[in-house]
Amino acid sequence: MFSMLRIDTATGETKRENFDTKEYLLGGRTLSSRLVSQEVPAICDPFGKYNKLFFCNGVLAGTTVSSSDRLSIGAKSPLTGGIKESNAGGIVGTRMALQGLRCIVLEGAPAENDGWKVIVIGRDKVEISDGEFLAGKGVYEKSELLVEKFGKKAGCITIGPAAEKLLLASGIACSDPHGVCSRYAGRGGLGGVMASKKVIGMVILADGEVKPDFVDPEAFKAGSKQIVQLLKENPVSSLFTKYGTAAMVDICQSLKVLPTRNFTQGTLPGAEKINAQSMYDIIKERGGDGKTQHACMNPCAIQCSNVYPDKDGKLLCSPIEYETMALMGSNLCIENLDVIAEMNRIANDAGVDTLDVGAAIGVAMEAGLAEFGDEKAVIELMEEVRNITPLGRILASGCKVAAKVLGVRHVPHILGQALPAYEPRGTKGMAMTYLSNPMGADHTFGFTLRDEDDPTSKEGKVELSKKFQVIGSRMDAMGMCNFVRYSVRDDMTPLLDLIKARYDVEISASEFDDFVKETLRIEHQFNTDAGITAQDYRFTETFYEETQPETGEKIDITDEESAQARQW
Repeated sequence: MFSMLRIDTATGETKRENFDTKEYLLGGRTLSSRLVSQEVPAICDPFGKYNKLFFCNGVLAGTTVSSSDRLSIGAKSPLTGGIKESNAGGIVGTRMALQGLRCIVLEGAPAENDGWKVIVIGRDKVEISDGEFLAGKGVYEKSELLVEKFGKKAGCITIGPAAEKLLLASGIACSDPHGVCSRYAGRGGLGGVMASKKVIGMVILADGEVKPDFVDPEAFKAGSKQIVQLLKENPVSSLFTKYGTAAMVDICQSLKVLPTRNFTQGTLPGAEKINAQSMYDIIKERGGDGKTQHACMNPCAIQCSNVYPDKDGKLLCSPIEYETMALMGSNLCIENLDVIAEMNRIANDAGVDTLDVGAAIGVAMEAGLAEFGDEKAVIELMEEVRNITPLGRILASGCKVAAKVLGVRHVPHILGQALPAYEPRGTKGMAMTYLSNPMGADHTFGFTLRDEDDPTSKEGKVELSKKFQVIGSRMDAMGMCNFVRYSVRDDMTPLLDLIKARYDVEISASEFDDFVKETLRIEHQFNTDAGITAQDYRFTETFYEETQPETGEKIDITDEESAQARQW
C-alpha cells in the first residue's frame, strides 16, 4: 500500500489516499508523469489553479540501497509549455518514505494577494503556517531559517527570489544531508509553479517512523550489497567517485563537443584550467571545508558531489557539476573555477537553473552586453539575476526569451529549455536525444555520447537514442541516481530482485521496459494535447546552416528522423 498526501493550497484542506498499483510501486517519473497526464489539463496556464505539482520518491526510497532516494517533481512546465519531470538528490525522498509517503501533491491556487505559506508534514500532522518570514530572501538564508526552526535533519524544500517572481528558469531547492537546500530540481521552471501555489517552503520532519517491511530481509541485504559492488567495479562510476561529473570536461574537449562561445565552438583553449584535475587539486590545496568527494544523499557509494572552498578554505559552493562548468564556464569562455563557483553560488541563492541562465548569459554576450571571457561582467550579470532587475528577469527567463528580447538568432535550446553541455553538431546521438525529449533538451534522458562510434554521423542514432532513452528512464522510474545506469544498463535483474525482496512483487525486465515506454508515450501525448508540434522539436536555424569549426559539421537530422525517435 502506497500513500499520497494531497494539499489544496487554496483551502488548506489535506487528504491522504492509498493505492496499490504498479505505478505507485515504482514511483519516480513513472508516477509523476502519469499523475500530470491524468490530473492536469494540457492546455492549462502553468501558473494557474489547474496545474498541480507532484513530489514523488521511488520504489527503494528509505532503504539501504545506494543512490535510491532521488526525488522526481512533476507538473506542466512554464518554460517548455509541456510536461515536466525535474529530478533532485538530497534527503527529501528519504524523509517522505519514513512518513509513509510515495507522493505529495500541491493543487489549487490561492488568490494572488494571499501571503506566503510553509507546509510542515510530520508523523501526526500537516500544518500550513505563515511563510512571510522567508519572502524575498535568498535560498541560503531561507535554508538557515528553516533549519533553525525545524532542525537540520528535516527534509526542507524552498524556492528563491526568482521563483517568487514566477521567472521561467526558476528551480526548487532540496535539503542535502547537511541541512543545506543546495540539491536542485532546477529545470523547467517548476520553482515558479510552486510559487504560484503561494508555497515558499515545505518541510518533512524527521519524526517519521515508517520502516521498510521486507518480505525477504536477507535477500534484500545481499542485493543491496551487490549494488554497491557493481558501482565500485564499474569504471565510469569509479571515475565519478574521484573526480565527479567534472571528468566530462576533458572527455568533451577531446571529442570537440565542449560548448564554447554560445555554442558556436566545441573546444576551449584553456579547458585544462577548469577541468576535473584542476578542481581536485584546488580543493586539496585549500583544504578547510573543501571535499573532493561528497554524497548528496545517504546512502551513496558513488559520492560524485564536491564541496568547493574559497581561497580561505571556507565553503563557496557545493556542488559544482560538469553541466555548470560548461554552461557557465566554457560556454562563456570563462577559464577560472573561482568565477564559475561564484556564479553557481549566486544561481543557487537566486533559485535559478545554472544551465538555462548560463545559456541566457551566452546569448547576452553574443548580443554585445559583455565580452566573452570577461570574468567581472559575468558576476555582474549574475548579480542582476539575484537582484531581480529588469535585465536579471530576462536572464532568469532562459535563453529563448533572452534571445527574443536581445535580438540573437543562434540560441541553444529545444522547447525553450537550454541545451545541456554537449555541442549537438559534434555528437549526433545527443542531438537526436535533444530533439526527441518530451521535456525539452535534456542529457540524462538518453545519454549516447559514450557509445557513439562516430559521433559526427547521424547513422543509427535514432535507434541509439531510443535505447538510452529507455535506460535513462529506468533510473527515473525507480528514483535511482542516473549514474547507477552504468552498472545495470544491460541487466536490470539486481534492481528488480530488490523489488521482489522488498514487496514480493515480481516484475520482469520486459514488463518493466514496457512500463517505461508507456510513460514516454504518455509524456509525448500530453505535449501534443498542449499544442506542441513536430515543428517545435527543432534547433534554431543557425545550427542547420552554420558549421561547427572543429568538426565541420552541421545538424543534418531531418524532422522525419527526430519524429521516429519520439515514437513509442
